[in-house]
Amino acid sequence: MTAVLRPARPRDNAQIAAIWNHEALATAATTETEPRTPAAQRAWLARRTADHPVVVAADDDEVLAFGALSPYRLKPAYRWTVEDSVYVKAGYRGKGLGGLILERLVALAAERGHHSIVARITSANTPSLHLHERHGFARAGLEHEIAHKLGAWLDVVTMQRAV
Repeated sequence: MTAVLRPARPRDNAQIAAIWNHEALATAATTETEPRTPAAQRAWLARRTADHPVVVAADDDEVLAFGALSPYRLKPAYRWTVEDSVYVKAGYRGKGLGGLILERLVALAAERGHHSIVARITSANTPSLHLHERHGFARAGLEHEIAHKLGAWLDVVTMQRAV
């Protein structure tokens, strides 16, 4: 496997949505519960800006992982803070793809002049918690039983790092 990091392209939409939809419907790795329709996925990618990019790790045309920087909050005072998200396709976890994506997102945040990156991770998602710790994120907070998914209450850990 030779994964190449690159910006997401419109032709990646179906594969990005498939990775997203699996996590939204079948795991507690995210608090999202709604799958993305093809139209919703196209709109999501089309709304991305240079300050809030999406990157993929691809082997030829197969998207193995993706990550994004998103506005943290809409209030102007938060414009220098972004939230990251990293998703790796089932069957490709534990191969370093999440680290490649997160490393690139941190570099892009720095290039874009962001000051802080925040990650909100369910406490059940220990691989993501460890990934973020390995990349310089520290635990900044814990929200107890804030989300309900798959029949269980989920805690959400907030992690943060300066860029």
